[in-house]
Amino acid sequence: MTTQTVRDQAPPTASRSRPLRPLIVAAIAGGAVVAGIIAIVGAPLLLVHRQDVPLEQQYGHFMIGVAARALAGNATNPVANNGRAIAAGRDAYTGSCAECHGSNGDGKGVFGTATYPPATDLTSHDVSEKSDAELFWITKNGLSFTAMPGFGDQYSDQDIWNIVAYMRSLGNGQAAAVNVPAPTFAQLQAADPNGDTVARGAAVYFAQGCQSCHGAVGDAPANLALRGGGETGAIRRGRPGMPAYGSDRISDAQLADLQAYLRTFSGSRGAGGQRDQGQGDGG
Repeated sequence: MTTQTVRDQAPPTASRSRPLRPLIVAAIAGGAVVAGIIAIVGAPLLLVHRQDVPLEQQYGHFMIGVAARALAGNATNPVANNGRAIAAGRDAYTGSCAECHGSNGDGKGVFGTATYPPATDLTSHDVSEKSDAELFWITKNGLSFTAMPGFGDQYSDQDIWNIVAYMRSLGNGQAAAVNVPAPTFAQLQAADPNGDTVARGAAVYFAQGCQSCHGAVGDAPANLALRGGGETGAIRRGRPGMPAYGSDRISDAQLADLQAYLRTFSGSRGAGGQRDQGQGDGG
């Protein structure tokens, strides 16, 4: 057999592979189109998704753990087991966290069971396994696709470490929960952004969630109680356990209305006809 004959009988590898390339490109393009259609149709369904599919929670906990471990670093809590820090963390937790996670950290706050996924039980084994650095990172940055917001724009790093210290004390049963009286219908009804100065101030007070810490008429227990007037500096600068409310959150006009409402707490009847007996400061 001559060399020319061998060449003529050699398999046309290159020419055979060419028809496959358009098929592969078409398959990839088709897959992308199908994925896009699934995303467009399926994404709205995620907004009403309320029941776990098999292993969904386990997968979610796993991914949160991976993200937290990767991004949190290995910092230690500088105020761990510090009584004063735990007390400040309790105040911040009561106002910013208890509505979802519950006053005792069991995840059964007023909004905790209504969200999806539901609020985390801070006394659970899953939380106890996380480092303080991980809890700090989650509290500061929040978690996308959950109801967990980030508090880095409201609280300083020191405040967040205080919150972590308090969460740890809830988890090990060393902290007593703070139960702030819920507003009555009459107290909420007294708030009116188009009313007089006191009514407008009440509207600001409730809109900013002040009642979560201080009660509707300053009637929260211990140092969370308010006496009339409040201190403008404390509202603007914040204080341990309380975020700062700059003019971007409460305008000067709203602050004046808010102080008018706070003055109704000073031993006189406030909104809803209740008297305040507290002795704390703040706003």
